[in-house]
Amino acid sequence: MRLRTFRKSEGAGHVNVTPLIDVVMCLIIFYLMVGHLAAGRSSSVNLPTSTTGRPPDKATPIVINVAVDEKTNETVLLIGTERVLESQLTKILKDMSEIAPESEVQIRADRSLNYGKVAPILTACRDAGLVSVKLVAAKGGRSTS
Repeated sequence: MRLRTFRKSEGAGHVNVTPLIDVVMCLIIFYLMVGHLAAGRSSSVNLPTSTTGRPPDKATPIVINVAVDEKTNETVLLIGTERVLESQLTKILKDMSEIAPESEVQIRADRSLNYGKVAPILTACRDAGLVSVKLVAAKGGRSTS
C-alpha cells in the first residue's frame, strides 16, 4: 500500500471581492438618490383634504412646501429640500421659469396656515411669469380644522 503525500499549496486561496464591491456601491448610490428624491415630498406638511380634484400631470413640477416651524412658529418655504426666504422666492422662480417656461407650480401648504401666508407665494409665481399654479390637497373628506 502506498502512502499518500500531501503537498503544501503555494499560497492561501483568494476570493475575488470586486463584484461584491460593485454591487454594494450600486446599492449605496441607489439609496442616496432615492433618499434625495423622497426628501422633497416628505416634509412634515399636514395637507388639507379635498373630495374633488385630479391627479397631477406627468411633467416634473416645481414643488413649494409651506410649513410651520414648530419651535419658532414661523412660516418655512422649501423648494425641494432647500429652504428659501420669501424675499428670494420671486427671483428663484424667475430663474426656474427661464429654464422651463411651461413649468407647473405645486404649492403644498400646511392646513393650519391661513390664506394670508400663501398669498405672497401666489404673487411671486405671478411675478415670475408662472401661470400654472396648483394648490395640493390630500385626497379625502372634509377638512376638520
